Amino acid sequence: METSNYLICPTCTTNTNFMGKYEATYIYSYIIDSNSPGRKNDDFLYPFLYDKRELTNHKQYLECCTCGAKYDLNFNIGNNKGITYNELKDIINSDLAANEIVKS
Repeated sequence: METSNYLICPTCTTNTNFMGKYEATYIYSYIIDSNSPGRKNDDFLYPFLYDKRELTNHKQYLECCTCGAKYDLNFNIGNNKGITYNELKDIINSDLAANEIVKS
């Protein structure tokens, strides 16, 4: 079996699985009017019926399922067409190189 088809974590050097993660923080706003809980809520104020949602912070990364090492990632590489295996491999290797430069 050819190992070149696997992503190798440079931190723990194992042929492992990775988890792609997207952490996001939003501010949800609800307009509260005088005769009901809000414009989109008639009888009750439901958290999923918001009037405005603002993304205030986000972080995307690959995480090694074996050792927990994290590698910065942008899921929108290639004009929102997804990300290829080669791009994932390059991200892991370039992030390792950047970490080695910082440590030197």
